[in-house]
Amino acid sequence: MLGWPTFIYAAFIATAALSIDQQTLLSGTITHVRDGDTFEVGGIPVRLAALDCPENKTKEGKQVTKYAKRYEGASVICQLTGAMTYDRVVGYCSVNGDDYGLIMMQNTSCNLWKKYDVFNRYGDGS
Repeated sequence: MLGWPTFIYAAFIATAALSIDQQTLLSGTITHVRDGDTFEVGGIPVRLAALDCPENKTKEGKQVTKYAKRYEGASVICQLTGAMTYDRVVGYCSVNGDDYGLIMMQNTSCNLWKKYDVFNRYGDGS
């Protein structure tokens, strides 16, 4: 018999798995911004594909994260690539209908990481 903590954890995992449909789409609300290229959707960490942002330990990184935090609570749809990095799924995301990667590249010091643009979404970055 499962104890309460195990049961609750199992129920959480089942719910999270149901949020990702069979067409590798994840949709929901941005519940937490970790930094410029990682946020959480309903507790599921998402690493933005092809986006290279400064780390939080730098001044630039803190500015980028501050900018990204304006999207907490926004609706998001992510097309997942099938890759994982650390605890994160990897995907291209649209926030309120706009491409999040482009938003971050156009408004912050984040850049295209061409090597990881696996769907060639951003071309040569120009």
